[in-house]
Amino acid sequence: METKTKIIVSRSSEWMNRLRTYKVLINGNQVGALKNGGTEEFSIQPGTNSIQCKVDWYSSQPFPIDIKEGETVYLRVRSGMKLYWPFFIAIIAGVFLVFYYRGKPDKPEWLTPATLVLLIPGLIYSLYYTTLGRKKYLVIQKDSKNIFA
Repeated sequence: METKTKIIVSRSSEWMNRLRTYKVLINGNQVGALKNGGTEEFSIQPGTNSIQCKVDWYSSQPFPIDIKEGETVYLRVRSGMKLYWPFFIAIIAGVFLVFYYRGKPDKPEWLTPATLVLLIPGLIYSLYYTTLGRKKYLVIQKDSKNIFA
């Protein structure tokens, strides 16, 4: 019986990318797609291969993997934006402050600095992943938590 050489790629279930499908590329060719929380199996040639995932204009760094004949490798892909929720909450709080005090004659002195402190870091973080960090938006790593690995 011949055993297949394959990789199994799992995707974390994430709120931020829930509606978007990740394209899976092996050696530069699209071989499939991963839905939110999904797992897919791909047959590959033994030797050195490069795995990459893409979503819209964002992607992961190519993940090199050396695989032997008949071996199965388990990988996990997730978003690289670790601090998404704290920055998202800070942006919402900053926008809330602006609209809450809008048109009121007695605006507190701390409103402008507090709004800037809440908004600017989150906007810079988002801008980084939209421009310079777009190829680090997704992260591929070996799935050490998989019970079959």
